[in-house]
Amino acid sequence: MKMIDAQITETVRRHAESMEIRGEMDAEVLELIYERRLFKLFSPKEVGGRMLDLPEALHVFEDAAWVDGSFGWLVQIGSGAGFFATVMEPDAVRELFTPHEFYIAGSDRPMGTARKVRGGYMIGGTWPFCSGAQHASLFTVTCRIASNDMEDGRVRAFALTPEQISVEKDWNAFGLKATSSHTIHVADAFVPESYRFNVTAPHFHFDHPVYHYPFTAFATANIASTAIGIARHFFEAARAHIDGKKAGWMDKAPERYGNVDRLLEEKEDALLHARKDFYDAVTASWDTHLDGRPLDSYHLDAVVHCSKKVAKAGLDGAQALHRHLGMEVLMEDHPLNRIYRDLHVASQHGLLVDHAGKL
Repeated sequence: MKMIDAQITETVRRHAESMEIRGEMDAEVLELIYERRLFKLFSPKEVGGRMLDLPEALHVFEDAAWVDGSFGWLVQIGSGAGFFATVMEPDAVRELFTPHEFYIAGSDRPMGTARKVRGGYMIGGTWPFCSGAQHASLFTVTCRIASNDMEDGRVRAFALTPEQISVEKDWNAFGLKATSSHTIHVADAFVPESYRFNVTAPHFHFDHPVYHYPFTAFATANIASTAIGIARHFFEAARAHIDGKKAGWMDKAPERYGNVDRLLEEKEDALLHARKDFYDAVTASWDTHLDGRPLDSYHLDAVVHCSKKVAKAGLDGAQALHRHLGMEVLMEDHPLNRIYRDLHVASQHGLLVDHAGKL
């Protein structure tokens, strides 16, 4: 059975406008996610996860984002955090990853302090942009350790439960509004030693090839697949929009429809070509990885480069096309407007931005 099927598509899109207004996922949508284990694509099967191979999961992320940007973003972020299963203590993973309503929100920014005490740490700090903060069953934060031993100053991650977190509802971006990507605050919360982990030093307690794949390329590809799905949705919705306008445009300005039609085809083709390059790069790296050969800079650079390239193709195409679609799409409650805004926000992630100016 296709993981992102007609039922999910209908349910999510039916709630999309109201979710954007409320700034969070609808309960019916969340329950579908939990039933399908869409937040557990990279979680071990031992704790109820699906544990997919990377290329398979990327297609699920793309399909989810094609349905709706906020929905797809949370499926991708929630599942990506399953990577932590290999760096946390096995007993902690069994305890924290098993719940039906499992979802990890958090931040990799070292914006907190972990003061070492008997049996664990006292955590304090503030972390912005924690997607899914409204429905998370678990939070992970990154801190600098304060101690009188060799750990002093080291950066480590820690798992906290919802009752230890204060959520500040400040996510005010113009897109991906339903992701509840709020700031979280922690004040003097005790975290046991077993809830501390280091993402850069995997233990492979729960082993799978995904957990051996380099994390930066893994995370970049995950986010890129989400941008692809949103861009595909934009071009599909734009096609329906201009076809609906065809008769009126042909009557008033016969050249308009042909011009916009050609532009859409050109930009969509550019996206699809970049999409093919992206999946080719991921597949080549994954096959090399499965063969037991080390992934060199050639493979990893290709994944990162193609991720940035496909995000740019989608964003540039949407930007070029949007201004030709008429006044209606400027209204925030127009579906194309929401998709357009979601694409901008997803593509703004630092891992997808060509900071070096090479694209």
